Amino acid sequence: MKILRVTIHNLNSLRLKQTIDFSAAPLGQAGLFAITGDTGAGKTTILDAITLALYGRVHRNKEAKEVLSYGAVESLAEVEFEVKGTVYRSRWNIWRAHKKEDGNILGPERQLSRWDPKKEAFEILAEKVKEADQLVEEITGLDYGRFCRSAMLSQGDFAAFLQSGERERSGLLERITGTEVYTLLSKGAYDRFKLEQQKLSALEQERETLELLSDDEVAEVREERQEKQQQAEALRSALESLRQQVSWQKKMQQLEERQHVLTARLEEAQQQEAQAAPEYARLERHRQAQPFEGPLQLLDEALSQQQAIQQAIGQLMLSAEQLQAQEAEAREQQQQARQLLGSARAAFDKQEPLLEQVLALDVEIREKKEPLEARRREMEAAQAEWAAKQTAAQELAARIETLEASLAQLRKWLKDNRSAATLVEHLPAIQQHREELRDLYKDQRQAEQKAGKLEQQLAENRQSRQKTAGELEQLQQAIARMEEDFRQNTPSNFAQGRSELLGLLHREIEQLSQQKQNLEELHRLNDEYQRLLAEQAAYEERLENLQNEELALHKEIMNSLEELDAATAHLEFKSNIYRQQLLIANYEKDRSELQQGEPCPLCFSTHHPFRDKPVTPFADKAKAELDKAQQHQNTAYSRHRALLQQQDKLELQISELAGNELQQLSGQAGRQLEKIELLERRIAEVGPELGGQHFALARNHLLAQQIRESGQLIRERQQARNRLSELAGKLDEQEALRLTAANQLKDQDTEIRLLEQSLESQRQQAAGFQEKFEKGVQQLNKLLKKYGQVFNLDTAAQVFEGLLALKNEWESRVGEEAQQSRSLELSRQKYEGLSQQAAKEEQRLAVQAGRLEQEREALAELEEQRRQLLGDKDPRQERQQARQQMEALDQQLETAGQRLNDAGLALASARQSLAEKQDALQSTSARAQELEVSLLDRAGEASFDTLASLRAALLPAEEVQALERRRKTLQQALAEAQLSLKNVQEELGAEQARALTGEAPEQLEAQLQDQEAAFGALQQRIGALAEKLAQQESRSQKAEELVGRIGQQKQEYGRWARLNDIIGMADGKKFRIFAQGLTLQKLAQLANQHLEKLNGRYLIDKRSDDSLELDIIDTFQADNRRSMNTLSGGESFLVSLALALGLSDLAGRKAQIHSLFIDEGFGTLDESTLDLAISTLENLQASGKSIGIISHVKALKERISTQIVVQKKGNGFSSVEVVG
Repeated sequence: MKILRVTIHNLNSLRLKQTIDFSAAPLGQAGLFAITGDTGAGKTTILDAITLALYGRVHRNKEAKEVLSYGAVESLAEVEFEVKGTVYRSRWNIWRAHKKEDGNILGPERQLSRWDPKKEAFEILAEKVKEADQLVEEITGLDYGRFCRSAMLSQGDFAAFLQSGERERSGLLERITGTEVYTLLSKGAYDRFKLEQQKLSALEQERETLELLSDDEVAEVREERQEKQQQAEALRSALESLRQQVSWQKKMQQLEERQHVLTARLEEAQQQEAQAAPEYARLERHRQAQPFEGPLQLLDEALSQQQAIQQAIGQLMLSAEQLQAQEAEAREQQQQARQLLGSARAAFDKQEPLLEQVLALDVEIREKKEPLEARRREMEAAQAEWAAKQTAAQELAARIETLEASLAQLRKWLKDNRSAATLVEHLPAIQQHREELRDLYKDQRQAEQKAGKLEQQLAENRQSRQKTAGELEQLQQAIARMEEDFRQNTPSNFAQGRSELLGLLHREIEQLSQQKQNLEELHRLNDEYQRLLAEQAAYEERLENLQNEELALHKEIMNSLEELDAATAHLEFKSNIYRQQLLIANYEKDRSELQQGEPCPLCFSTHHPFRDKPVTPFADKAKAELDKAQQHQNTAYSRHRALLQQQDKLELQISELAGNELQQLSGQAGRQLEKIELLERRIAEVGPELGGQHFALARNHLLAQQIRESGQLIRERQQARNRLSELAGKLDEQEALRLTAANQLKDQDTEIRLLEQSLESQRQQAAGFQEKFEKGVQQLNKLLKKYGQVFNLDTAAQVFEGLLALKNEWESRVGEEAQQSRSLELSRQKYEGLSQQAAKEEQRLAVQAGRLEQEREALAELEEQRRQLLGDKDPRQERQQARQQMEALDQQLETAGQRLNDAGLALASARQSLAEKQDALQSTSARAQELEVSLLDRAGEASFDTLASLRAALLPAEEVQALERRRKTLQQALAEAQLSLKNVQEELGAEQARALTGEAPEQLEAQLQDQEAAFGALQQRIGALAEKLAQQESRSQKAEELVGRIGQQKQEYGRWARLNDIIGMADGKKFRIFAQGLTLQKLAQLANQHLEKLNGRYLIDKRSDDSLELDIIDTFQADNRRSMNTLSGGESFLVSLALALGLSDLAGRKAQIHSLFIDEGFGTLDESTLDLAISTLENLQASGKSIGIISHVKALKERISTQIVVQKKGNGFSSVEVVG
């Protein structure tokens, strides 16, 4: 796999969209390149972009969404890579909702595509996160972890691994190689072993807790149950008889109470009937006046028409007066508009010649003004150019003066510091001696630091060994205390063995739990029994309510029947009126053809009063009233039918509750009694025997108390079992910790011996470096003596920096002196040229100014002549305004003529309408007078003297209906009360004839409770015996089942016990050390392949014991084996780099990784070691690998020419540039 291109947009500090091409020059040709920049500039963000694009994860274990740049609304990471000659592109991006800075972060969106050479385009392979991850892993052969370990070398981690102690080495190796799974496997094997062990123990304890009855005990229980069942059957018959007698007494009491209520209801109905007599008289008077209702309506309509015509005549007279005034006003406006239009036309003819003269002057002024303005702009530009040249000449004069002064100072400094010229030859030699001394000093300090660390580590290990010994002693004391605590918490009547004791407690808890479940079931059944009794009482109460509701519904049915009759009669009356009005309307045409003195073909009369004054029919109003009456009759019919249906439902509900007359217990009440008896038998089957005849009255209280006592006893036993189980578990843990501490103490003794040997070796190395350092100081002082300096550790850096600064300043000032001399000569030449040009420009500007002034004076004369003619007014605008005014006046004249014509037409129409209305008023008044005379004659015959008395007698239809309904309601209530009282009296007589018992109700209730208590106790005993037999059967089956399950569990336990012996341990150390030993051995083999190419002198070898210690073999010294602690800085870098490359091969498996990155390990290297590291990496690129080094070390940037420079730009953002 090879990385070709990386595209970054809005990742951390890299804000702009930038692409890094690793396949093109210079990166494609370099092989080794550096990624440089200040701390925090964003160097490692390039690695983040690669892992984001490929796997959607950040290399530094950050949340992927945290990489979005501050203030950005979208982010992108894209990588193009090559695998086996095929190019792929993987993309990752996120965005904020609605593209707003404060929107929620959405995504990520992933896409993987493949380059198609034929189409010359990328072909999309996956666009979902899971599919993209799976395909990337399949194509590269690497998951995220293996890619990081393969492509991003962990040289720094291995450097720390080589320097760490035995205790830290295992954790570092696990993190570097990603072998955490072996720890999890070791812990998992141990946890599963403990789980299977607990399962087997629980099954064996469960088998021991089962208690089985003998065959004789089973036979005795069955015989007793049969005897109790026979006694219960006899007692059930007696209970049934008592319940019937109690029910009969309750029914007699209810019938007597209903008789009393119905008697009072009958008296109330008779009293209401007497009070309603006046209302009945009003209803009768209305019926006498009802035949005159139609003629009275005809009279009212005629009077209304007369009044409406009078109002219309008044409005028309007022409208005619207003229209006459409007006609006069329109005539006057027409005359005024005609006069104004004539005046405007005369003024326009007078002004036209003056406007033509002004327009000619405007054209001449405009032709002179434009050239004048152009010459003015040219002169201003020339003046600006002349002023700029003057300013430039002044600036050059000042610069010449500054350069002369600066050049004099430079020449004086060069004369005073002539001795600095020799430093150009001597400084490289001084620098070389200085670097050699620095390397020797650093080697000495490193050796001393290593010795100090070894001394500190040795002291820490000795202290840790002392602490471990103390912890071992404390563990032994804790185990002794816990064993004593276990003995004290063990009940006196239980065995002392842990497993046997816990088994006995488990069996007792199970028995108590079963007993508690039986008590709770009995408590639930008793609650259900009480609920059924309450429902039975509710059924009886509901039956009585339904019977009362049936009586009330019967009254409503009678009322609705009377209302339906009244609505039908009213409908017939409205129908007759409607037919009469239709006849009147049909004969209207024939009446108009009658001739005065000729007989009528219908009535043979020769006098025809209605021919000249016809009666207006009101068929539409009669039709509306007929429809209203029909709707009222339909409503009454629907209500009556609904009440009949409701009566049928009530009768059905009563039948369901009480049953039919032949079988009284066939309804719900009878079925409820059967449920009560069935529940009593169920209570007897599950209930324990509590004793006493009054158990049925107090069993709820006794059951609740027994349940609480059982629960308390179970909790006490469970607490004891939990406490002992906890102590047993802690004892096992403490014994395991004691064994671990003993092994740890042995390991610490071995490590202390190794540290003592390494400390002595480091002290010898430090002494050798000190001797070489003193010789180098003597040689350097010979060179420094020429410049009056002496080497000293405290001032060495300042001396060398001073000499280098003096050399650099000499070279800089020599170059600066030459540059300033050339600048001075050029400035003098420019000054002379600018001065000559400025003088010529000044003469030419004076000539142009004179010409411009003459043209301005000629233009001013023309403008003054134009102002005297028309001032500042626009002639075209004045002409347009005059024409618009004449057009407006012409329109006003036309509008005034139209208004005058409209007013005349409206006045003529109003006068014609007034004449027609006056004729209609005369006809309507005669017809109303004729109707009133005819109606008074007919009403007098029916004892109505005036029209007012006739109108007073007529009642509204709603009030008539209400009075009729009230009369029918009162009559019906009276009939129903009489009927209901009669029925109750008959039913009461029938029940008295039955005479089921003569005892008092209190005595019957007491007998019933006693027998129910006895029956309940008997049923409970039967249930307890049945439960005992059922438990015996269940336990026998469970015992057989447990034998099979224990056999299977022993096999499963054996499998996990064997695996635990091999790899299992509570902390996971056993299998982790074993697996890490194999991994480290393989890693050393792969690292040696790279180390031979890089150096050729050293080999890495893992010690044969169980430790994770590595030795170095020096092939140049007869394969001498020594500790890694004896390596120098450069040698340690080579070894750690070889291990990192070996891990890359191990993690990559068969995948070929051609792009490698190193993000650590160079900040602490000295210059010589850094040179060795760079040379080593340059040799590594010969194998076809491209290596990128991320660092901010200055020396590294100077030695690697090809670089990816990440440069800060301010505001927390950076840019990327490829140089080389």
